[in-house]
Amino acid sequence: MRKKKLDWKKLGIQVHSLRRALMVSWILLCCAMITVLLYYIFGVVHVTRKQAEESFHRIITASQERIEHILSSSLESAQMASYSSAVQKYLLSETPGIVIDSRSSVSDIMTYISTFGDGFQDIELLSDRERKVSITNSYTDLVEMALEVSGIEDRHGFKKPFFTSDLYYQGEKYILYLFPVYGTIDGYRYKYNPIVCGIVYKLSDIMNNLILSGYEGSATVLLQEGKLLESSRKLSDAEHEVLGQLEAGQSTKKIGGERYFVSRTSIDGSDWELVYLTPEQAITASFDQMRNIMVMMIMASILLVSVLMLTILLAVRKDIGGMTEDIRRIGAGEGQVRTPAIAELQPVSAVINSTMADLHESTRREQKLIADSYEARLSQIRAEMLAYRSQINPHFLFNTLESVRSLAHRYGAQPVEQLVGGMSQMFRYSLYSPMIVPLEEELGHLGSYFSVMETRFPGRYRILEQIDPDTLSWPTVSMLLQPLAENAMLHAFSGRRSGMILVQTFIKDDRLVVRIADNGVGMSEELLDAIVQKMKNTSGETAHIDGHSDQGPEHKFSIGLPNIYRRLKLTFGEHAHLVLRSKEGYYTVAELWIPKEKQGDSK
Repeated sequence: MRKKKLDWKKLGIQVHSLRRALMVSWILLCCAMITVLLYYIFGVVHVTRKQAEESFHRIITASQERIEHILSSSLESAQMASYSSAVQKYLLSETPGIVIDSRSSVSDIMTYISTFGDGFQDIELLSDRERKVSITNSYTDLVEMALEVSGIEDRHGFKKPFFTSDLYYQGEKYILYLFPVYGTIDGYRYKYNPIVCGIVYKLSDIMNNLILSGYEGSATVLLQEGKLLESSRKLSDAEHEVLGQLEAGQSTKKIGGERYFVSRTSIDGSDWELVYLTPEQAITASFDQMRNIMVMMIMASILLVSVLMLTILLAVRKDIGGMTEDIRRIGAGEGQVRTPAIAELQPVSAVINSTMADLHESTRREQKLIADSYEARLSQIRAEMLAYRSQINPHFLFNTLESVRSLAHRYGAQPVEQLVGGMSQMFRYSLYSPMIVPLEEELGHLGSYFSVMETRFPGRYRILEQIDPDTLSWPTVSMLLQPLAENAMLHAFSGRRSGMILVQTFIKDDRLVVRIADNGVGMSEELLDAIVQKMKNTSGETAHIDGHSDQGPEHKFSIGLPNIYRRLKLTFGEHAHLVLRSKEGYYTVAELWIPKEKQGDSK
């Protein structure tokens, strides 16, 4: 369904001047931006307040979860230490040997507890055998003091754990969590608690985990059974008064003429309550700053738009005059249209210039395609010459070979029959195979070559094939694999009686990979680099066709490689590769990477 074009005339809007249209657009834009600015200034206050409340809620929830995690993890650590078999044996056993043997395990357990736990200073375990276990051995007196202050004369006389009030010890405030531990060693459970466990917390560390950083004037208060335990700063009389009136939950209150966000929550696992008194201004300050930044950005945008509009108005007449002159020159067959600054005029110059560029590029690609096809065909002819350079009458050769094979069969000379049959199949394939063949045919040709070599050198070569069935129909260039295998047999096992050749095919990254590897003598990195450079830099007019060489070992090894490399690139493009790897004394690997169709060159 075709879209209907907007008819400005029906709407009563007629544009007779580009300058006037731009001016009207600029005025409307400024009005819209000013409206947005006013709405932002006066309408965002409610949103800012709501965001501040949500931010305050997230922060106090995180602080509460943090202190609850500290308490629960420290309690879990203390219980883990208290009821471990080694600790109980050390604290309660009456056999000296058991006490001595368990001491080492106790040390390991307490070391682990010190890394596992979180938030406490120490865990002290005191037994009625006058033995103790702790991480630091520094707070035994503090535990004794806590028991005394709490009115517990008999260590075995309390049944429920509890938090002490704050205790001054060595110039610091501490809180202890005391709980009874029952003996469970040797399958016997005591009727009383022979062990007292004390988890030692430094009050300043607890408060550091609760203080709201970045909020000026905020107060964090920790209550125990409704009484002030500690606060992050000194509270005013008004704040003290409000503290006793606060109910659980979050709300806002006026304290000393200023509005505060307040919160009172209980901390699970303790008799503590957490109170926050935070001035509203401290929370909304960051939002107010963001609002002011947005106002400045909108004002700067209005100024920038004004400057841009003025610049466009001044450039309109110049661009239109330049376009007119360029069109006249193109009519005379000179140059091209320069790209104007006005968007409405750019498509005109772009279409003209693009058409000319496309015509030039099309001509270039057509010429390159013709040249590549010619080179590919020429390289194919050179490859075929490797197989029949001395063959004048192929039919006569085939008939002769077939006669020899028949005589060998008649007289029971099976090796000769196999050798001649393989040679006949190789010559027929090399002479009459098309340029592009399925991989299955190339592997068949390679198999014929291996059968000939097995007849010539029985048992010398072991052939290992790992062929992916999905690769058999993959298109490839004919006469690629046999020269690579021939290189391996001729050069890889020089001076050796036997060797193994691996032929492997698989698909990777949407390309066919054919790997021919041997466990032969390999070659040095210098020789490998020389062969690769000669392979890549040799033009189609190479002298490798006849296999004769007097240019050194790397030339001898690289017979046919430039021909293979060039035919591969011409047929399948830049995404096709011939990769060589080798380690002297160990192996040589040749890999063909072949895409399914030719890929265009990257520009």
